[in-house]
Amino acid sequence: MKLSGIGESGLVERIRHLLPRASDALLGIGDDCAALRPREGRDLLLTTDLLVENVDFTMQTITPFRLGRKTMGVNISDIAAMGGLPRAALVALALPPETEIEFVDQLYRGLQDEATRFGVELIGGDLSASPTLVIGVTLVGEVEPGRAVTRSGAKQGERIWVTGRLGASSAGLLALGAGFRLRDDDQVEAPSDVSTELREAVRRALNRHLCPVPRVREGRALAEAGLASAMIDLSDGLASDLGHLCRESGVSARIREDQVPVDPAASAIAHYLGKDAMTLALHGGEDFELLFTSSWEPTEIHDMFSDGPGVTEVGEVEEAGHGCLLVQRTGNEVPLAGGYDHFRR
Repeated sequence: MKLSGIGESGLVERIRHLLPRASDALLGIGDDCAALRPREGRDLLLTTDLLVENVDFTMQTITPFRLGRKTMGVNISDIAAMGGLPRAALVALALPPETEIEFVDQLYRGLQDEATRFGVELIGGDLSASPTLVIGVTLVGEVEPGRAVTRSGAKQGERIWVTGRLGASSAGLLALGAGFRLRDDDQVEAPSDVSTELREAVRRALNRHLCPVPRVREGRALAEAGLASAMIDLSDGLASDLGHLCRESGVSARIREDQVPVDPAASAIAHYLGKDAMTLALHGGEDFELLFTSSWEPTEIHDMFSDGPGVTEVGEVEEAGHGCLLVQRTGNEVPLAGGYDHFRR
């Protein structure tokens, strides 16, 4: 059955029954607004992200379930980048009337699955007809007063760190373009001559691209310990997002190419497709790792990340004046710029 067969009211009721009753909200689905009481001694964090079909994703390369997970995950990552705890979400969905109801069911199962992983409740939203699919999430998070980590606190002489490894998500996007697919059962659809090792690299990269992992635990730990002076999640690529942080902080930065942690999956796929893995790590985007600056000693940073995705020192903060520089393995210094821009090719 298509959405045109049940109408807006029928779809609202279907979504209401798909989702568990919100226990933390004063009011959930059914009223003009949801109602959420701020917890005593907490500041609220608000973020929103919009995903548009054929701009941010295509239905030929992602399943409805994984689209739901990714849409929720990229919003949760914004809360993580402030050192916050995600709490409640509103979903705005515009889609063609001829959309199959099963599509919406799977989409909301993905949204709910990712929300449940991080203790987020879906408490409302909006629906509209549209010639193309558009999905947006507005997420409410919270943080202890004065503990929110912004982009504007970096200071000259501090070290620059990143969590995890970079480049796998953009390598996954390249793999999709090369015809690889990832099913909801986590099996990779690939040409028969692809080796087991490459198939596993593609599986990892596609998971990183289609279902990014928000670093909530790591962001919270950095904020609570006061270790990070500035922080941002890597959505547009290290080069671009570092530039955002430096502009907000009024500083420059120097990154050392030989210390950038390139994901082995990115290296394997780049080799297979004749691409450069370092370019994917610096400019590819959608890794959703955390980039942060700190004056604390490296041993203290490493101790905090003794388990989980790990952490790597990649450069240092310098006085304003030269922007962001990349020190290449040859010793040459070149401007570090680029990354994803919604309004430029």
